Amino acid sequence: MVHLIENYYALPNNMGFTLAVDKGKTDKEGNKIYDTIGYCGSFEETVSLLRRKVVDQRLQNGLYELSEALEIIQATAEEIKAAIERKGGHYDV
Repeated sequence: MVHLIENYYALPNNMGFTLAVDKGKTDKEGNKIYDTIGYCGSFEETVSLLRRKVVDQRLQNGLYELSEALEIIQATAEEIKAAIERKGGHYDV
């Protein structure tokens, strides 16, 4: 399992990765419960899906001018890029 940003994780599977979000709940055995966002064939696709999902979530509850929306999109991309670089990786936004 790879922690991405906030409560989002990339879970390896036999076909690539599953983008999942930690809902802050546990099952009867005390294991965390994750909601599946989507399935991806590569880690790069997972990061792309993460970006789309987080941007959608951040723009969902408001009315924005184009310039404001673009700032949110860019800030999200930079946040993801910084998280990857902190872990020693590289990602082109």
